Amino acid sequence: MTIRHLKIFITVYDQKNMTAAANKLFITQPSVSQAIKELEAQYEVVLFERLSRKLYATALGEKLYQYATHIIKLVDDMEDNLREKSFKKKLFIGANYTVGSVLIHKYIKKFQGLYPDSEIKVIINKSSILKEMLRKNELDLALIEEMTHTSDLVQDVFYDDHIVIVSDPEHHLFAKETVTAHDIVNEHLLLREKGAGVRDLFESKMSQLGLFINPYWESTSTTALINAAENKIGIAVLPFQLVEDHIASDSLKELKVKDMNLSRKLAIVYHKNKFLTDAIQDFIKVCHKL
Repeated sequence: MTIRHLKIFITVYDQKNMTAAANKLFITQPSVSQAIKELEAQYEVVLFERLSRKLYATALGEKLYQYATHIIKLVDDMEDNLREKSFKKKLFIGANYTVGSVLIHKYIKKFQGLYPDSEIKVIINKSSILKEMLRKNELDLALIEEMTHTSDLVQDVFYDDHIVIVSDPEHHLFAKETVTAHDIVNEHLLLREKGAGVRDLFESKMSQLGLFINPYWESTSTTALINAAENKIGIAVLPFQLVEDHIASDSLKELKVKDMNLSRKLAIVYHKNKFLTDAIQDFIKVCHKL
């Protein structure tokens, strides 16, 4: 097996077609086919299955793809550094909406104080997408909510956070002495889309109480949900960091719900096979210190 084999394999995986992979690599289709056959013969495995004129990776193919992307990225980094092309520290960081809106700028500013010529690319998205990007080695690390049941990703908790339920201060539930989850389940719930960490946590807590939620609004935009709550459309479930100023200005009020703990932790997450450069390790230290 050579680096060339891995690069061809990755391209076939991405293109799901050997001819398309050959065109992308500017080599012949038989050369691509031969490289895949050599990999399969070396390890005595099947890496792809053909369905409807497309190639789909087998379970072993998926496993090889995770290793291959990390190996190629490591080799590219090594060659750049040895040729002194990467004197600048480069980081590719993912952040969920809470970190991306409130925290990430502080970490970048501190890091750039250590490395003035550093280049940091930030992708802000929901955690489910960022985790897939980590698996494909498209990110060095991601700052997202704490995970469960992930054997291929490593997490390092760095921040205590919590979710709040908010509405306009005149909402009728504020008249109740005690508000329970049963009181809010049939209200107009304003929620983030499925796959967002705040939505997943809220759904999980409600499910533990035997309650099924039916959102009145779903949105990828926190701003849209805040505006809807302020305009008396319903109850929003959002990270405290993103509504703190609205609560302080009395345009929103937190609704305390009995026996519902919506605290969570934020974590620095990276792939278990990721080589942690000095720059990555220093960025992790910055996150812990601030």
